[in-house]
Amino acid sequence: STQSTGDLWDTSLQSEIEELYDTVEEEAGQFTTVEGTGLFHLQSKLNHSCSPNCQIKYERSNFTLTVRAVRPIATGEELCISYFGECQMNRHSRQKHLLANYLFVCGCTRCVEQAGQPDISSSEGEEED
Repeated sequence: STQSTGDLWDTSLQSEIEELYDTVEEEAGQFTTVEGTGLFHLQSKLNHSCSPNCQIKYERSNFTLTVRAVRPIATGEELCISYFGECQMNRHSRQKHLLANYLFVCGCTRCVEQAGQPDISSSEGEEED
C-alpha cells in the first residue's frame, strides 16, 4: 500500500510532537494538574510572574485559548501569567516549585519584594534545604 505525502507528513508531525512531549516530561516531570494538552503559539510567548497581569482560559467547546488582563497593563509592560494559577504559597515555596517543575528561579516583582522572607515552606512552617 502507498501513503500519500499528506499522510506521511501527518505521521512525521505526530512523531515529532510525541518526541517533544517525551523530552518535556523527561526534563520537567509530569504536570499533575493537566486536564489535557495543546500547543498554543500565543501562550508559549507568555512568561511567568507570581503577580501576573494576565490569565489564560481554555475554551473546551471550541479548543481555543484566551488571554485576559487581570489588571491594567501599562504600554510596553510584559504580559505575564502564573504557571500555577492563583498562588497563595510563600516566596520560598513558589521558588522551590518553579525550580523543580520549570527549571528557573523567579525574579518577578513579588519575589524581589519578598526576598527577605525566611526560607521556610508554606506547609507546616518547616525549614527546607
